[in-house]
Amino acid sequence: MIKFVRFLLILFVIELGFCGYLIAKRLSRPLPLLPEAEYVDPLMMADYRELADQAEQGSSKEWMKLGQALLGQGFYSYAEHCFRQAAKLDPTNDLAQASYAFCLERTGRTQESTREYEKLEASSRNKSTAFANKKHVLYTTGRNYLREENAAKAEEKFRQNANFQPADYQLAKLLVRSGQVESALSIIERNLEQSPNSLNFLSLYAQALEASGREVEAIEAAEKVERALEIIPLNFNTEFIQPYSVRHGIEKEVEAYNHLIKRNDMDHLAEKLEEIFRLLEDRPLPQYKATLVSMIEVEFQRKNPERMLMLIEKLKEHGVENAELLQFKAGAYLLSGEMEKAVPLLQRVLKMSPTIEVHQTLANYYEQQNDTEKRDYHQAKMALLYAMIAFRNNQLPAAEEAIQRSVDLNPRDPQAWFYYAETKRHRGDLEAAQTAYEKCIELNPNHGRALKELKRLTAGKDIK
Repeated sequence: MIKFVRFLLILFVIELGFCGYLIAKRLSRPLPLLPEAEYVDPLMMADYRELADQAEQGSSKEWMKLGQALLGQGFYSYAEHCFRQAAKLDPTNDLAQASYAFCLERTGRTQESTREYEKLEASSRNKSTAFANKKHVLYTTGRNYLREENAAKAEEKFRQNANFQPADYQLAKLLVRSGQVESALSIIERNLEQSPNSLNFLSLYAQALEASGREVEAIEAAEKVERALEIIPLNFNTEFIQPYSVRHGIEKEVEAYNHLIKRNDMDHLAEKLEEIFRLLEDRPLPQYKATLVSMIEVEFQRKNPERMLMLIEKLKEHGVENAELLQFKAGAYLLSGEMEKAVPLLQRVLKMSPTIEVHQTLANYYEQQNDTEKRDYHQAKMALLYAMIAFRNNQLPAAEEAIQRSVDLNPRDPQAWFYYAETKRHRGDLEAAQTAYEKCIELNPNHGRALKELKRLTAGKDIK
């Protein structure tokens, strides 16, 4: 009997110890922290809870998925916890380390963020992972030092990152500000050879030339800025977060709709949008208004003006009334043949946001009304917009052809004469440019740019 009691006691102690071990293990396991995101997206919370359950029992991979889902909606503090755990479970996970550092940076802890990025920088592993490679790590570290106003350390990081255009730009900008203009110019000119249409480098080039006293060259560089559309990315936050923002919740449904657009099946698109709209349930989410706009676009393609007008009223109830909405409303009236209602709306649109499409619609309308004066006015404005687009894309022959048509159709438009003058000047026809500037000023004596360019043009002639 005594032996049996001893056996039971031993068994009890063993069970107690094992249970204690399980409890201790359970307590030592980190628990995912989730935000109260019902107000953000109710579908998102269901995804978060499922991912949290997987992370609690899972590996670095599961913690990464939860962290990325949180990061995609801007929950940086919650995502930080996940990425830290993912990096702890797998020290070779460079993306987890970079993501952790990114969250620290986004929440204002730049010094801690820099320390985490520098761990990646010091690692001997060959990193080819996007946003965790050496170029991005060095660049982001340099930006952290800029935020801390530590120009010397920022310059050091950007110098280590030579030939990475964003870093070259930041370094050249620092050099211009510190008076090292010649060093800056060599970096800028090297990058302009690679990207001659770069808005960033051309703008900085003009500043550097002005700082070095080369005023004529600075003016020439500044003029090229207006015709430069290539932008060097200087902030990779959006590119980093955006892929994660469409994996879960309502955004996942919206992304599915975006892929369906290529099918050009309007009935199917309308059905999908209705499904998304029901999920939103009149909540004040950003997707609510965007979904309504997409529904209006689809109903326009389906030639359903009554439903368009109903959806437009819904948007107005939520405080949306802009040029795009006015154009849709006019489109609904066009579909129903109520031109007397559509035309005033289109004229309002032109005052808010002129487009080629609206001018074309009105030109066609006045053609049907045999009103050649108003038809020519809108056709001239169309040609002017085409010319401005070509000019800003540095397509001067196309701009010259379009602007000639504009002034022929409406010789009373000072804006058209200004772009006529600009195009002629850049094409080297200075006599025609001077005449056009003078015509612009005659029609609008307060046209500041025309006055400035005419003065510069005539001053240059006097010098010669």
